Amino acid sequence: MSNIVYFETLDSTQTYLKQHFNELADQTVVTTDTQTAGRGRFDRRWVSEPGGLYFSVLLKPQKTDFLANLTQLLALCVCQAAEQYAVQPNLKWPNDVQVAGKKLCGILSEAITQNGRVAGLVMGAGINVAQKDLSHVGQPAVSLRELGVHVAKEDFMQNVLDLFFQSYPAVVAEGFSVIRPAYKERFPFLGKQISIKNGTAAVTGIAQDLSPRGTLMLSTPGATQEILIGDLLV
Repeated sequence: MSNIVYFETLDSTQTYLKQHFNELADQTVVTTDTQTAGRGRFDRRWVSEPGGLYFSVLLKPQKTDFLANLTQLLALCVCQAAEQYAVQPNLKWPNDVQVAGKKLCGILSEAITQNGRVAGLVMGAGINVAQKDLSHVGQPAVSLRELGVHVAKEDFMQNVLDLFFQSYPAVVAEGFSVIRPAYKERFPFLGKQISIKNGTAAVTGIAQDLSPRGTLMLSTPGATQEILIGDLLV
């Protein structure tokens, strides 16, 4: 069972675990009601308001070959937890959860390196649970409450964590292939034209498949490109 540490307010659950990586036990979870300096991918600001669920997980697996796929596992588990309340979410590769084109959850993973080797992973999630209005956050977003779901943040988090740690050992050992069928079922962009932006450059093509490594196979004129990371733009 994970050790869950709660703070009423914190600059960032992600930053806290990174700062205390050495002294905290494997699978420690830190959660807070409000973050004053929440971050998303590519150092984007994450608006952390009361009513949202904010937590980070510290992971120190013996095998670190498939750390990137743990992010995808957590996103899948958020989907599966929401589905238990008759919500129909989908996955926006690699690690966002959406409902009808609006963001329900974002995930940030950061590898921890020590003495030239990967020592573990700190993985944070921001899930819109009980906010009443997200129209001002700067992007299309939705909360479970707005979808008619009334659930305690703590209960939803525990549900997500239970699902995550059920599959965690298998994904650590074998990678994305363990969750690939379930992930693809919730990825509605296959066969559609999309653009992927990484930094300032963007590439457009048809989303052909998700590889056994969890990368996106994008069919472009004259070639199929394997995309490791980026922002999916519809």
